[in-house]
Amino acid sequence: MTLTSGFIFAAIPPYLIDYVWKDVEVILQRVVDCSHGELTIEHIKRKCKSGDMLLVAILKGDVIVAVNTADVVEFDSGLRVMYIPITGGDFIDEWLFDSLEVAKALARDYNCTELRGLSVRKGWLRKLPPGWEPITETIKFDLEANP
Repeated sequence: MTLTSGFIFAAIPPYLIDYVWKDVEVILQRVVDCSHGELTIEHIKRKCKSGDMLLVAILKGDVIVAVNTADVVEFDSGLRVMYIPITGGDFIDEWLFDSLEVAKALARDYNCTELRGLSVRKGWLRKLPPGWEPITETIKFDLEANP
């Protein structure tokens, strides 16, 4: 696959998670901080180490500047979807389109027919190329704040 950004995309196997963790933890913490309490660093690390979630490091030279995660979900209907629940880091405008090409290739390798992402900011939709569309809107009611 020809990538035009010059960034390197590396899928990190579970047995190397501890080796790269100090470099990705800071990036992931910024995502966790925006997750409305849905994510923890410990949970992400555990899922990556178990192989339940794939960590993709994005490197500029030999420095990890961003990360994506990928997670295959198979629904009761048989639909297989590759979720990209976590994306974070620097230089996103430079590597975003290449990361989507990498995600498409991974999804095909895992016999998925769709890519899906989770966005904590509506601005993400403006960055994505044609073909991406919202499918659900998540809303919440805080029981502690509104008894």
